[in-house]
Amino acid sequence: MYIVWILTVAAFILGVIGFGYNTNWLARVRSWSTIIVSILLSLVLFLGVLSVLIAEDLIKTSESPKDKYTINLYLVNGGAASSLLVKGILDGPLWCKKTIYNKNNMDHADVEWIDNDTVSINNRVLNLKKGETFSD
Repeated sequence: MYIVWILTVAAFILGVIGFGYNTNWLARVRSWSTIIVSILLSLVLFLGVLSVLIAEDLIKTSESPKDKYTINLYLVNGGAASSLLVKGILDGPLWCKKTIYNKNNMDHADVEWIDNDTVSINNRVLNLKKGETFSD
């Protein structure tokens, strides 16, 4: 990842140097597009590195009685400056995911399905059919 980031910075520098050779409009467009793409790629790589630093450990996977919903519960540790939290993510169609449960200062998750559309996570009842969420 560091090599890709170094190549992105090199592309940015070459794009800036390219402004000195602006002999026509095509050279200007090429320089601007190089700079914009390298900045966007740097931001994506930075966010990727940042997401690696936040540790998420899967603690439980729970499925509804008729397998309509799947909830993955993670224990999130943001490091020394933050507390532990439990995050519940509902799996949706085509890789879509929705955070339905966020609770700070928690290190466990008790899941109980009331019916096929209603779940209780740490005594918080959520109706998934209505799209209910909980965040603390």
